[in-house]
Amino acid sequence: MGSEKDPLIPKDVALTDSGRPVVKRSVHWALLSFLILGEIAGQGVFALPLHLGRLGWFAGTLTCFGTLAINNISLRIMYATHTRFPEAKSQGEAAGILFGPVGQGFIRAVVHLYLFTIQSAYLNSLGRTIMNEFYGTRVCLPLATGIAALIVFPFAQLRSYGDITGISIASFGAVVAVVFLIVGQSRAVEPDPTASTSFWPPMGLTDSLTSVGGFFFASGGGQCAFFEYLSEMSRPEDYPKTLWLTTPALFALYYGTAAAMYAQFGDKVPGFLLDILPFDASRLVGNTLFFFHIIVSFVILNSALLRAYARYSVTDSSNAARRDWAGLSAAVVLGAYVLTNTVSLFEDLTAAIGSLFVSTTVLLIPPAYLYAAHWFKRREDPERGAIGRENLPVKRSPSLKKLGGFIGKFSPMKKGRKGGEGGDAGGEGSSGGSAPGESTPRPTGFEVHWSVLWSLRVMLAVAVVAVPVLSWGSLVRLVQDMATLAPPFSCGPCVTKECIENERAESAMAYLGLLERRVRGAALRG
Repeated sequence: MGSEKDPLIPKDVALTDSGRPVVKRSVHWALLSFLILGEIAGQGVFALPLHLGRLGWFAGTLTCFGTLAINNISLRIMYATHTRFPEAKSQGEAAGILFGPVGQGFIRAVVHLYLFTIQSAYLNSLGRTIMNEFYGTRVCLPLATGIAALIVFPFAQLRSYGDITGISIASFGAVVAVVFLIVGQSRAVEPDPTASTSFWPPMGLTDSLTSVGGFFFASGGGQCAFFEYLSEMSRPEDYPKTLWLTTPALFALYYGTAAAMYAQFGDKVPGFLLDILPFDASRLVGNTLFFFHIIVSFVILNSALLRAYARYSVTDSSNAARRDWAGLSAAVVLGAYVLTNTVSLFEDLTAAIGSLFVSTTVLLIPPAYLYAAHWFKRREDPERGAIGRENLPVKRSPSLKKLGGFIGKFSPMKKGRKGGEGGDAGGEGSSGGSAPGESTPRPTGFEVHWSVLWSLRVMLAVAVVAVPVLSWGSLVRLVQDMATLAPPFSCGPCVTKECIENERAESAMAYLGLLERRVRGAALRG
């Protein structure tokens, strides 16, 4: 297209050299923080009490803190990679630069499958909230998720993050409000008398691994859409500030909620925390707020996924761009509907996603990026000069001083060098017709400190072991539950008032029977 402008694109929209509309950089770092919180906070917080119960107080607390810390570290590693290759606007582009076509294909497949499966989990949550809204009538999960799909589809037409940041603040506020509502209302709910808590993991290896995957699912936020987020930031160099805001907020929300619910309900805490709410106005309000939050989360990740397949920029306002996006989003919503009704148990679906995809995007891909960036040797580029390891102007990254070096800042790359400064830093391309004093659009780079390199090697080694082990545990539990508890396209859990009251009555009768047997046994022994 070159300099000619598509007549369907508004005249006031700037174009890149390829003729695509330029993505607006309008997202402030504080707004990005709420966008990330609005995307990941709710989905995880309502499943973590169950996973804390499966791991026990000690292992559960350690896992919650550890997964959030690992997520923070991996995002800082991603940011360091971005400083070396700011031209990358997606995971696929970054992988293509560093690993070539094969690596690009693998990482794109992992990231896009993760984005798709997590949207299936979101659709499952939307269906569960609809079932909870109509607690007087049995609404089966296939019908509820079908209604949810029809509701979410119009919202999925929002494409730019600049259009979403405002409602993302309201989305996070809705999650916090629901948490306070659940904690407040749960005090009036009588716990199951047979419930108990444990300091050590009370269940088997499979359940423990499944719950570790659940914590990874809850904590893993940002890697899958990292480059997309930064592409719309007004100041990408402010991204570390978002981490200092989001990580403590998530830990307080996650662990505070999980600990409070596990302490009260023990191992009988439900896998979907909204089921705790009583059958009154609080259940309707809580599920409505959560429904709004999940729609926003769906829209955020839908935008990250479809950017890779859309033929037009997210800021292109033409009818062709809108039709292209609508077709792609319809395919995603339909596929999510099929998957969420194939694996209908919310806690199993999220644990499998966390084990298989989140652990990969958090533990494996970020350190592989930075490790490869350290040794990267750019092919000759007529516009940017031949830059290799032997002639690359190097900016050393400082040795990272916190958490073995990872929390410190990596040095951002410089956009260019002044001619005549620093000698012949760029090899052939350094003297390619630039007058003294002119800016040369050539990247510098950085060398990663040896301590960080060894830390990256440790992370890669851990990932090679952890990803298959966690995935095995979660998939075994998923297959078992699909065969016994929730076959594909089954009606799903009964969350009506009548069903819940019957379950509580059966539990009470079982408890009374247990007490009676204990009394008889004591009498016989006496």
